Amino acid sequence: MENKSETKTIVKSIRMLEGVLKTTPSATQRGRVKKEIDLLRQKLAEMYPGEDIKAVEEAVEHDFLRGFVAEVRDFSGYETLKHVDIQPFSNFKDDQEINEAASILVYFEERIWGAISDQHTKLDFSNSGERDTLYRKLDQCTRALKIFCQTIEDIGKSKSTDYVSQLNLMRVKQGRLFLYDIHDFFKGVQKFLTSLISESDFGGSMLLNPADPIVYADYEKYTTFQGTTVINALKFMKIFVTEALDVIKVPEIKKG
Repeated sequence: MENKSETKTIVKSIRMLEGVLKTTPSATQRGRVKKEIDLLRQKLAEMYPGEDIKAVEEAVEHDFLRGFVAEVRDFSGYETLKHVDIQPFSNFKDDQEINEAASILVYFEERIWGAISDQHTKLDFSNSGERDTLYRKLDQCTRALKIFCQTIEDIGKSKSTDYVSQLNLMRVKQGRLFLYDIHDFFKGVQKFLTSLISESDFGGSMLLNPADPIVYADYEKYTTFQGTTVINALKFMKIFVTEALDVIKVPEIKKG
């Protein structure tokens, strides 16, 4: 990010003026402050043509926040999420939401999701295809997280302040895309499980082995549902993704 010092000054001025905008009772002053903010953002747009100016501002702010430890949200009130340990995928204070989402994703993929594999859950043809689609979405989430983590690693290694600022801008965008992908994945899983469970409860045949106990192979590391029936494992999984969606909010972006 070129003109880093000037960019920092502009962003600091915008934040200060936004504080004035929130507190002043004077309509005249609010109008004047809004104009000043618009002019400053216009200056940023000229400095960074084609970039998302909000993302530029956030990237500059995040550059100041490296190394801070954010407060970890308390998940003790959740039936399933309380077992998830939040890992520091990013050491940026404002990435705590991503740390939470990534920790939930890793826990889900390692300990929960395997119950719906063909090894344990037998589905009719059309729903097997839907399950495959969800596997691809999970892979997309995993790739998005890896890209985000690689950018964090590159920031830590870089000795160029301008390059670090460019990487911070990438990190902000990648973090939003990751949150979008994981929210979309969990929404899909929730809808899929709701359909399977409801249909099975009414004696349908989409789920072919609801009463079978889940038995893990020796090579499987986690045995979360050992001895649990398939239908009960899927019901637990639905609670997990519902709680995850309560925590993971979709960011205000349009993908692509």
